[in-house]
Amino acid sequence: MLTTRTSKTTVLALSAAAVLAACGGSDDADVVTPPPPPPPMATAVPDSAVASSTALVGYLQAQKSDDETAEALTLPSVDVATSETEEPRSL
Repeated sequence: MLTTRTSKTTVLALSAAAVLAACGGSDDADVVTPPPPPPPMATAVPDSAVASSTALVGYLQAQKSDDETAEALTLPSVDVATSETEEPRSL
């Protein structure tokens, strides 16, 4: 009697597993994945841009200036290189 009960339990468990496995799949063709988010805007000024005042001015001029919602730029923890011989440049 114990083997009959065990075999009934085994058959029931296998049947339940087969039914659940058959119902569990989904068709990926109907699923529309959203596009990936745009990459975050870089707010840190690269070290190469603070190597000289000319490089810093060039980097700042290359940034979009018409976007009022842009995040503020952050300078690295090093001082911006200055030159005693270069003329000041306007932004």
